[in-house]
Amino acid sequence: MRLLVTGGTGFIGSHLAEEARRRGAEVVVLGLTDRPEEQANVALLRGQGVEIVPGSITDPERCRQAIAGATHVFHLAVAMREGGKQDEFFERVNLDGTRHLLDAAVANKVQRFVHCSTIGIFGHRAPGVTREDSPLRPGNIYERTKVASERLVREAAGAAALPFVILRPADVYGPRDQRLLKLFRGVRRGRFPLFGSGGGRRHMVYVDDVVAAFFQACERDAALGQAPIVAGPRPCTLRELVAEVQRAVGSARYGFRLPLAPMLAVAAVVEDLSRALKVDPPIYRRRMDFFWSDSEFDTSLARRTLDWTPKVELAEGIRRTAEDYRRAGLLD
Repeated sequence: MRLLVTGGTGFIGSHLAEEARRRGAEVVVLGLTDRPEEQANVALLRGQGVEIVPGSITDPERCRQAIAGATHVFHLAVAMREGGKQDEFFERVNLDGTRHLLDAAVANKVQRFVHCSTIGIFGHRAPGVTREDSPLRPGNIYERTKVASERLVREAAGAAALPFVILRPADVYGPRDQRLLKLFRGVRRGRFPLFGSGGGRRHMVYVDDVVAAFFQACERDAALGQAPIVAGPRPCTLRELVAEVQRAVGSARYGFRLPLAPMLAVAAVVEDLSRALKVDPPIYRRRMDFFWSDSEFDTSLARRTLDWTPKVELAEGIRRTAEDYRRAGLLD
């Protein structure tokens, strides 16, 4: 295997690159290197023999350079949390970039193209249990472009007979995750603001389980053309998640409760104003999704087509994540 991981300088991508090296594969990472966490991942991966190609999938030449000789592609590069960007930015990265990469994959006769989507395409509040055939309810430009990118992969790969699998991970967490670091730090200091009741469901999945699903997608022909949901062993409420973090960091109290509705309104106003001023907002609508999301997912298709089972329970995953933060000096 010679594997290209786009977005490989990020959280999930760096874990995929590490695992590929453990399996003896040649690994090339195409990704940005601007932020401190990306720079740390670059140093880590270079130490393991990973080739780093700095750049963006919006550059067709960079895509062609990175994919040369690749047998497999894991496509994770995405515009996701950039709250102050215009819609065109997300379309350029998530759609045009994916198109550039697909063109390069077809030209190089890649053996398997694994595209990372998201469970966000189903919306953030869904009664019952969500399955692959549940209605799509993308609520923002990121999610709308992910729906469109799935369609793009199906159409382009189908027309060119490019073997592909689409994976839809739930809320991924684990070592080196910068997204949940604020939760761990806030709880550790007893100053985490819990907006709302905390009763909404979320379906966390540990990064090692996501990595296992990606490599199963390379090996299982039953997964070809499928788009399975990849989620953890069971859902939890936000209150239960916060309680597990409390136990892992040894904090007597997590912080304080605040009403949710006013913060949703504030986030909307701040985001709209920041967009008009063309600056990054300190708070925005998608950041508040963390507090009001309420969804549970069925992983039967992933279990069947990938021969995959999530193994890491929430308590163990949170414990491992907290240990990694401590080793890195991030919880002081």
